[in-house]
Amino acid sequence: MLARMPTFSVPASTTNLGHGFDCLGIALGLTNRIAVEPSAGEAVVAPGAADAGLAPLAATVRDRCRQNWNVAVPGFSVTVTGEVPIARGMGSSATIIVGVAAACRVLAGLPADPAAVLDVAAAVEGHPDNVAAATLGGVTAIAATPAGWRWVRMAPPGDLVAVVAIPPFEVKTSEARKILPQQLSRAEAVRGWQRSALIVAAFALPGGAAERLRGLFDDAWHEQYRATVNPGLVEARAAAAGAGAVGTILSGSGSTVLSFVTPERADAVAAAVLASYRGRGVAARVRVVAFAAEGVTQVA
Repeated sequence: MLARMPTFSVPASTTNLGHGFDCLGIALGLTNRIAVEPSAGEAVVAPGAADAGLAPLAATVRDRCRQNWNVAVPGFSVTVTGEVPIARGMGSSATIIVGVAAACRVLAGLPADPAAVLDVAAAVEGHPDNVAAATLGGVTAIAATPAGWRWVRMAPPGDLVAVVAIPPFEVKTSEARKILPQQLSRAEAVRGWQRSALIVAAFALPGGAAERLRGLFDDAWHEQYRATVNPGLVEARAAAAGAGAVGTILSGSGSTVLSFVTPERADAVAAAVLASYRGRGVAARVRVVAFAAEGVTQVA
């Protein structure tokens, strides 16, 4: 018997990891719950939602599921609860897209299939990095090929946690993409390829990743441009480094700034980053967050 209201837990995510633009991501230990209750008609609604875009987004996911899987999916009511902040570079929209796609498989009577969910989610999101981490959990690398998406999933680093600083302002991914150049210099491209290769290797090799990652996150080409819409990034990075962080990145397109930190340095780094924002008069929220091994999971 199908669940009357399939509900999925979906992790937040941080992406790019400095140089791995649109291909690298890690699931975070913050989650949203996406509950979908089928209805008799065709409409997709989100009663009580603070975000007017929730229902249209869920409808787009439902329609893409129908198209990709050639199945009937009814209308439904969608509810989102949880702790992933909106427009802060932590994959809030990815949690919704992945959760709704997974629920649509239940409503259509189809078995769980992460690859099918990922295909739908990447098409709707427009870039695959957040949805890969949200679907698969752990550390993910993903790329488009003529045969479709190819990805690798690795276990999250056991010797690191994240210190996330969440400023009180939004950065829309669509707007943050508009300020990026259409072309890169050869030096920028080579630096990105080299660092990305080492970052992936650091996560993939056995043993701790912390020392292998140290020094690899700085000078990402897209962060140089996005710093203009993410005030405080430069100061937070310097503060985190001074307190012993392994490295600091802009989480997605921002506004969250994330530092990779060994557990014993987490409190010191959190305090230093918080002070860097307060020194500029910005009331950022700073917290220590674990990395998550689990991706989208049905909980009801």
